[in-house]
Amino acid sequence: MKKNPGPSKGDAGTAAYIEQRLLCLDHARDLIASAERVLASDNAYPNIAYHLAILAMEEIGKAGMLCARGVTGGAWDTSWIDRRLDDHIWKLMWAIWSPSLSGGKIDPESFKEARQFAESTHDRRMAGLYVDYEHGAKAPPRRAVRVDHATSLMKLAKACLELEETTGAPTLGESVEELEWFLATASDEQGRKMLFSRPFIQKHEELGGNTRAWVHWAREEFGKVAEAEKEHLKRELSRQASKPGQGKPKWLMKVRVQTPSHSLRQKTLNFWNDRIEAVKMRTAGPKHQDLLLEMTIHDHIKLEQLFDVGLVMSKMHLVMLNIGTGGFFWYELSGQAEAYYESVQDLEAPNMQVFIGRLSGFSKEWAENRPDGSKRQRVALEEVHLNNAIRAMVAFGLMPDHEAEPIFGQYLLGLSLLSKTDLHVSLETQARDAFLASLRRGMHQFGDLESGDAELLPSLHRVFQTIIEEEAQRTLVFGQLETPGKASLGDAVAAKRAADLYFALVAQRRWPEFRGAIGGP
Repeated sequence: MKKNPGPSKGDAGTAAYIEQRLLCLDHARDLIASAERVLASDNAYPNIAYHLAILAMEEIGKAGMLCARGVTGGAWDTSWIDRRLDDHIWKLMWAIWSPSLSGGKIDPESFKEARQFAESTHDRRMAGLYVDYEHGAKAPPRRAVRVDHATSLMKLAKACLELEETTGAPTLGESVEELEWFLATASDEQGRKMLFSRPFIQKHEELGGNTRAWVHWAREEFGKVAEAEKEHLKRELSRQASKPGQGKPKWLMKVRVQTPSHSLRQKTLNFWNDRIEAVKMRTAGPKHQDLLLEMTIHDHIKLEQLFDVGLVMSKMHLVMLNIGTGGFFWYELSGQAEAYYESVQDLEAPNMQVFIGRLSGFSKEWAENRPDGSKRQRVALEEVHLNNAIRAMVAFGLMPDHEAEPIFGQYLLGLSLLSKTDLHVSLETQARDAFLASLRRGMHQFGDLESGDAELLPSLHRVFQTIIEEEAQRTLVFGQLETPGKASLGDAVAAKRAADLYFALVAQRRWPEFRGAIGGP
């Protein structure tokens, strides 16, 4: 279904956004009044009042966004505004930050601070609304918000509402070309960083806080930078690359990786960073749940080669990280693994919360049982995992392509298929087969399987007999590998784990050959 793009500038619909804006502000006023009543009750619920105040802030932010969309109309691509009209954090941030567009001093940290405020406020709102069963909540949601939190936020909502009403809607028909450019630039991550950098903010102060003059100047500066970048690109394309091993660091490529299996701590990641120079690992994201690979690439790689080299380099490290941890690390995960709907309501019991969905999602395959009987969704990443990954990288990273590709190409295929498996696409069988193909070819390459089509289970029992002495335990580990027919998600994960165990064992077996290459146990 195509979204309503909003009224276009200069047509009969130009007044529609004004009506929508007024409806948002009117609703914000109702929400603030409701929050005050909840808080004034003898049996007050600050968490509910806090939530209502945030909803008011979101409506105020939405009103400002509708203004921006209406003013720019069809003269500029406003799809980024439409996409963010349902973004809770962005609407909160816009309500706090957007008044600076109408004049006054722009603080270089204002945009960042508004974003941080929106994120922390939204997090507290969620803590006050839902029981966080995944992280073993110890207190009811009402304790997450104090009375002073709710009171403070209500005052802020009132102030924002008053300011928005005082500012009023921008005048239709006036020139908006530079406003269009400013909104589009502020919505782009790279453009936003430059626009709110220290030199640009200092220029705003030099102009006496004249925002219109500052936007005009900023647009010209962006044009100069664009021309300089074109010249730099020409020089780069004509640059003579150095010889491999004789050059210097040239590129820093950052690759974000997601994991449903492990929780990350920077202190643990530093174990890797202290030993590996070319690729550093950092936590990323608001809750530090993502992993950032910072890859340094030397100047023997030219610009036109950088994309492919970075892809190969990141994939190699992801394979070794997956093997070393026995978990799952990939560029991006499917967004609908457990549910496809926004909400379900029982019309006969409208106050009941209804959840229906897949009982075993992807992340649950790595859930860890706690001593108290609860489950932890992510296993903590430990130094031993990273040490295993380093050994795997050293043992397999220098293999000739004709030997490595048949083995680890299938492993990468399995990872890619698992990352795309969700409620809409079932690729578990293909993923399991890819991991088993990787395992078979690896066992044959390293002398543990007579041929690529030999029986797999007897060889696995023989290889792991010294590590897992009990046959029953080995059967428990490897029993799912050759189940005929369609595979389940658990079958695919079991095949990956078997491959991980084997490659980690081979890396340990080959480690004495490479012990002097990298410091470590």
